[in-house]
Order: sequence, then C-alpha cells, then structure tokens
Amino acid sequence: MKIVILFDPGAEDWTPEDIRGVMKAVDEIGAIFASMGHEIRKVAVRHDMRWFQVARRADLVFNLCEGVHGKSEWEEHVVGTLEFAGVPTTGASLWTLAACRRKPIANALLQQAGLPIPRWTVAQGKIEDDFPLPAIVKPASEDASAGLDRGSVVSDRKSLRARLAAMTEQFDEVLVQEYIGGRELNVGFVGSRVLPIAEIDYSRMPEGAWPILTYAGKWEIGSADDLGSVPQCPAAIPQKLADRLVRIAELAWRTMQGKGYGRVDLRLDDQGRPWVLEVNPNPDLNDDAGLSRMAKVAGWDYAELVRRIAEVALREAQGAKAARELLAPSRRPRATRTA
Repeated sequence: MKIVILFDPGAEDWTPEDIRGVMKAVDEIGAIFASMGHEIRKVAVRHDMRWFQVARRADLVFNLCEGVHGKSEWEEHVVGTLEFAGVPTTGASLWTLAACRRKPIANALLQQAGLPIPRWTVAQGKIEDDFPLPAIVKPASEDASAGLDRGSVVSDRKSLRARLAAMTEQFDEVLVQEYIGGRELNVGFVGSRVLPIAEIDYSRMPEGAWPILTYAGKWEIGSADDLGSVPQCPAAIPQKLADRLVRIAELAWRTMQGKGYGRVDLRLDDQGRPWVLEVNPNPDLNDDAGLSRMAKVAGWDYAELVRRIAEVALREAQGAKAARELLAPSRRPRATRTA
C-alpha cells in the first residue's frame, strides 16, 4: 500500500526544536508502516501544491499537517483539497476542523445540542456588566493553546478591559468565557472508540498562577508552566462521574461530526458538574502526547494506535474488509522517501 505522510515543514520563526517535534512523529509513523511492508512517502506541504501531486496517488494519506508554513488556518484547506479529490485521509473532516477551530461556532452548536457550555461572548467593545468573573480571554479562532498565558484569566473588570485591549491587537476575534475552576479532564476518541479518561493535575503550578494549560505549559518543555501541568491517565475519578463524562463527551464528539481521532476537554465546577471546554480534532500524535498516553492505558502500544487511526480512515473510504486487507503486514519491510 502507498502511504503518504503529510506535514508542515515550518515557518521562518520556527526553532530547530519545533521542527524536531514535528519530524519525530513523522519519522516514527513512517517507520511503523515501513516495517509492515508499505511504501512510504513523507511529504512537506507548501503553497506550491506539489504535495498534492504526490498525495492524490496514495492509497492513504496519514495527515500530520497542522498548517502551512506555520499558519494553522491553512490546516483545513489541506484537508478540503484531499476530500475534494476523494483521497482516503486520516483524522477530521474539513467541516469538523473549521467548526472546532472557530470557537464561537463550536460553542453555539454544542449549546444547541443541549451540552453544558460555560457562558461566553465574542468581544465586541463593551462586555455585559453581568458577565460572570473570573473569565478566560482567548483567541476565538486558534488552537494548541495559542494566545493563552498566565494573564489569560481575569477576575475584575479593569483586568478584563486591559486583557481585551491587548488581545484585540494580536487577534482578529477574541472570545471571553466564564472560567470554570475545578478539575480538568480529557476524553479521547479513535473513531467511535472511547479511550481511558485523563486529567491534568495543576497542583504544582507556581504560586498565584491560574490552573490552566498555557502555551508554555503545552509546548515549552521544562518551563514552570510545563512542570506545573502534569497529565495523569487514568484519572482518579468515581465510575459514576466517568460514565457521565463519557456520555457528555460522546454527544459533543457526535455534534461536531468527529471522526478519525480527537479529544474532548471538560472541567468540573465547584459542585462537581461537568462543563465542555472544547472539542479538539486531530490532537498531537507524538508518542508522548496525551492521546498516546490514553491509548497505552487502553492496552495499545504506539504502533497499534497509529494502525487503528489508519484503519478508521480506510474503513470509511473502502469498507472494513478492504481496510483490514490494505493494512495487513507484508513480509518485506520497505524504505521510506521524503519529498
């Protein structure tokens, strides 16, 4: 089988560490499929569209492209091009990526489905006087914790106005949302399969810091925010609560037409009630990332997680039998090529 692995080669301001982080998953996933005997091409996605000339001939595109030259808003365009051409592709659809990226749209859809969403508004000048505080202020159309730092949560009107002024200079649209201060829990999906629930433990955050997953906490390894936000899987929660979280997460996943793989992030309020924060399609797939940890607790090693993600995409495109046959290992390992 011909498998093309797509990735973003990066932008001028990317550090060598940023590039290594991307290529780590690309190389590991390529090695997994090569060991099964499949023909592998690793293809960087650039604006010249040469990537598409390779990808359109693939039996499967394993999509690790989260943007083009560091611009995350181009992620959905890559998927849309592949969908239009009918190429079997792992992960979320164009619609799901676009809707989930635009947080006001996602919140409205999730609310309409009857899901518990913290009160929110798009910042357009003055915020309502009765808007609950503390609140979290974040970009309305970014992902991967972009725009989130220790100043993102505000607890008074003066701080809210100052934060809004700073954020509107950086981002086209800003979301203000009621802050839910309890435990943060994650429910992962591969296809319709629910993975073990994880929790982010913020007990080691620096004194005075709000317990949120900032950009530094997510991406700057060894930073105080990273060391203070510790993932734990499985989460130590009662079964009754786990069942409730799964029911809510499954409805959120279906509402956003989730497929492939993804994660639903939730928080508990001071009365133990769950609230949906976000639906995250195509989360980080490195072998030390959250979804991989969940899969490991489910009994899958990294290779099995990767294989199952591919199987979901092939099953949707060609049926279960064809997916099994296409992914069946051959006897001879194949080399990989990078375009």
